[in-house]
Amino acid sequence: MRPVRSLLGGWAWHHAVVGTPTIALTVIGGYLGAGKTTLVNHLLRYPEGRRIGVIVNDFGALAIDASLLAAAASEELISLPNGCVCCTVGAGLHEALGTLAAVEPPLDHVLIEVSGVADPSVAAAWGTVAPFESGGVIVLADATSVVQRSRDRFVGGEVTRQLAGADLVVITKVDICDEPELAAVERWIDVTSGGAPSIRVVDGEISTGVILGARPERAPSATSSAAHDACYASWSWTSEEVVPRDALDALLSSLSPGVLRVKGWVHLEDGTWVDVQVVGRRVEVTPRVPGDRTALVAIAVRSEPPVADPFVVHFGRPASPQP
Repeated sequence: MRPVRSLLGGWAWHHAVVGTPTIALTVIGGYLGAGKTTLVNHLLRYPEGRRIGVIVNDFGALAIDASLLAAAASEELISLPNGCVCCTVGAGLHEALGTLAAVEPPLDHVLIEVSGVADPSVAAAWGTVAPFESGGVIVLADATSVVQRSRDRFVGGEVTRQLAGADLVVITKVDICDEPELAAVERWIDVTSGGAPSIRVVDGEISTGVILGARPERAPSATSSAAHDACYASWSWTSEEVVPRDALDALLSSLSPGVLRVKGWVHLEDGTWVDVQVVGRRVEVTPRVPGDRTALVAIAVRSEPPVADPFVVHFGRPASPQP
């Protein structure tokens, strides 16, 4: 059974102000040279309809990463030079988040790219502070060097700490490794991260929905012609009927390891509405304002045997047609 951070009914509730719009906050981490800026550039070039704000926590006085992202950034970009573990929760980040929270019209998502020597899980704590909600911790790992660096007497602790706090691990530079090497790295990451799901990526090219979460109102089509369809399967499910708590509990507690993201909102049988956010092994459920129907989207890695539609498995009926 996959780890579950929070569930419903006897489940741990995250603090949220019902009716207050929220902005998803995703932290991108990973040791120096893992490809964080390349990944964020890709997300900014292909936002899939999202308005994205970015905070870059550069290491050193020169905001190099921010300058590399500037050309791709279509929305707000804030640089915090001299990024390190101790200052990622300091006044600078607080002020930057406040600036992005006040942008009009509101942003849909905020990315924090922490420096290669920072602990991304520390910055992710801001995802529990209104108006933000947690979008998870994504840690990049260079397949060619992550194991070797983990054994370094000076930086090894940072490398393993970053992976241990990951909700999803993105393995980069896989195109210059052979299959036995990659398989060995994946086994090591699975142990070091405590079982966080991982996915292989080349040049930061990954479905935006995997990193930021597919949007129920813009559900991806499993039959679309997008290049990423060869790597990912996606399903959407809508219903105007209420959902039993135990059915939602079963869905969130036993998702296939191949399922990387689930996002949406659910109308429960007791009349309440909740937001659902799954990022790798992190599961969060928070109250939300009533809507017109339940809507959920899931994204998984294509594999053999293929991952089953989780909504059919747990809700017992196929997805409703999208409008």
